[in-house]
Formats: sequence, C-alpha cells, structure tokens
Amino acid sequence: MSKAKPAVARNVKSESVAEQNPPVTAEERYRMIAEAAYFRAEKRGFAGGDIAEDWIQAEAEVDRNLQAHEKGQGLTPTAKEIEQQVQAVFESDTELVSERVRAITLQALAGGKLDKETLKQVMAAVVKGAQQGASRRSGRGAQALKEAILSLDDALAVAAEATQLAIKEATSRTDEFSRQELKKTVADLAELELLFIETISDAADNTAGFTQSILRDLTDHAVASGTAVGSRVKLALPELTHAIADTAREQAEIGTQFMRNEGALLASLAAGMLKGIAERLQPASSDKSAPNSSAKGR
Repeated sequence: MSKAKPAVARNVKSESVAEQNPPVTAEERYRMIAEAAYFRAEKRGFAGGDIAEDWIQAEAEVDRNLQAHEKGQGLTPTAKEIEQQVQAVFESDTELVSERVRAITLQALAGGKLDKETLKQVMAAVVKGAQQGASRRSGRGAQALKEAILSLDDALAVAAEATQLAIKEATSRTDEFSRQELKKTVADLAELELLFIETISDAADNTAGFTQSILRDLTDHAVASGTAVGSRVKLALPELTHAIADTAREQAEIGTQFMRNEGALLASLAAGMLKGIAERLQPASSDKSAPNSSAKGR
C-alpha cells in the first residue's frame, strides 16, 4: 500500500481539520435543546415539574456549551486533569467512588466530540487515575478500584446510547450523512467493549501488586461474562444496521451529495446528545441508584 497521498487528498484533509467543528445550524441547536429538555423531564419520571422551565434550562445549557465551543475554550478536560480528578475521589471519600467516577467520565465525554480517539483517551485516563488513587489507599482501596472500573463501564454504556441516538438522528437526514460515514461510526461503536477490555488489560500489564490482580480479574470477567457497554452495543447494532440500509436506499434514489465534514458533525451530534443523557444521570447527594445496574452485580 502506497504511503504517499495525492495532493488533492492532502488538501481535503487539511480543510477537514480546519473545519472540524462546523457552525451549528438553527435546526441542530433546536434539536439539541429538545433532547436536553426531554431528558430533564424523563429524569423526574415525567411527573410534576414545568415543561417550559425544562426548555428554558435546556436552552441555557446548550447555548453555554456552544458558546464555549465557539470561543475555542472547549469543555473536555485533559487526560492529566481526568487522572487528578479520579485520584482525588480516592483521597477524599472512597464511599462515593462509583457515583463520582461515573460523573467524571460522563463530564469528560460530554465536553467535546464523541469519537474513538476521545473515548480511548478518557478511558485510559480514568483507569490510570483509579490505579494511582487505589495504590495510595489501604483497606478499601482494592474494592474502590473495582467500583471505579465498573463505573467507567457504565459511563461507556451511556456513551454508546448517545452514539446510537446520534446515528438514528443522522439516518433521518440523508442529505448530510453518507452510508459510508454511518457504517464507520457503527463499526467504531461495535469496538467499544473491546477498547474497554484492552484498556484494563494494558493497565494490568503496567502495574503490580493488588491493583494488577484486580485489573486482571476484571479483564477476565469482562471477557467471560460481558460488560455493560457490550450489552448496550449488542442491543443497538441490529437496529442501526437496518436504519443504515434504509438510508442507502434513499440515497440511491435521490443521488445525495456530501454536504459537509460529516464525521465531525456526527461526532459532535453524539456529544450533544450525551450531554443531555449525562445531565439526567448525574448522581444526587443522597440518590445512589445507578444506570445500567447490571454492572453492579458483577
């Protein structure tokens, strides 16, 4: 395979990087607000509350995120910051490891583009922070490490749900997304469980003592019994595959042209949806119920 790329391809790549995050249209902003408002209502079981207030708060949240993004500030913490946040959980209160690690992970994933590289970086940073935090604690450090890894699994399942929602939204907009890009995103989604397992396994290979033992046990269990993110992906893939097939038929009929950097747009759309999901899953101070509770039993 040739390593050289034609000049035209290099120019296209350069433009894609420069326009990695195209401006959000009024329609996209409206959809993000509607999604966030819906999840606010769902969080309270659609009982009580004020629909108008849900919309106002969702609108303010979406606009804050868009404004920060446009200014180039970004909301995604660096890998080092994620590590430090997770370590701080172990240093301050190991009783709340599950809730706080889940919240840290969701915040990191919801802050920017939800793509494969971002997911890998966040996973590695959370695991590294948990390792370092657990190694400095005696007593409950081992159990807290296990809880942190399972909470990361839960958060990845939420990320898979957001990606599923984004792909379903994209398949209804065949003038902006190609079948090839949707298939690529579904393929990335299918690899999430493997990425999670590889991250834990790599971490185990680079440590020693009780942290290594726990990480290896978690890796073996994940391979043998599955994960929360794997369960979510398995539920999503058949539906998404069918939706993409429908998209291909529609595009064949109307002769769709690519209209924008669809990869960046799809990743940003997924992150926007994750923001709404993350909001409803933020742990309350006294509410310790967790999403994807199947992971708790592992």
